Amino acid sequence: MFKNSGIKYISLVTGIAITLSLSVIMSSTTQQTVSANKPSQSHESSKAALSKGKEIEKPELKQELSHEQIVSLTGAFMDKLLQETDDSNKVIHYSTKNALLKEFEKIASNEVAAEYVGFYFKERTDGLYIKPTETPPWFQENNDYDMIKQDNNTVLVIQKNKSDLYGTYSVKFEFTWENNQWKISNINHN
Repeated sequence: MFKNSGIKYISLVTGIAITLSLSVIMSSTTQQTVSANKPSQSHESSKAALSKGKEIEKPELKQELSHEQIVSLTGAFMDKLLQETDDSNKVIHYSTKNALLKEFEKIASNEVAAEYVGFYFKERTDGLYIKPTETPPWFQENNDYDMIKQDNNTVLVIQKNKSDLYGTYSVKFEFTWENNQWKISNINHN
């Protein structure tokens, strides 16, 4: 009896969390939250300019990188790291690292994906296993960040966050425009 009520409670809480997340995403898509900065411009001046409705210098990229694209790519990357497993941590949908790496090709460079797959997964003769550990410090879509144009095809996104597990940390994502799409080409967190 308590098991069923616990499942109903978890389902209710999950539903509410998803609904709230979608509401936040929908409201954030109607307003631009971040503009590209010059490397010398501080994060605080960026926030001040944005809050006053002023537009900070836009880089002349072949394709602009939007907040939605950043959220989509970083979210898809994390989704691929969080594979569905059985009770023994065996990955259900992929049996080799190469098969999993193929899935990352659409969103990240092979070098970046290989680093994470190499760290979080172990390939055995009977399949692919995920190492039970914490996920890395990651991009938080509702927090401020700086966007810095590196060149006409590369943008650096830097975000400082705080969590109970990692304390204060910063993440840096490099996005590169190639083959008519944005991809994650480098990730650093410290």
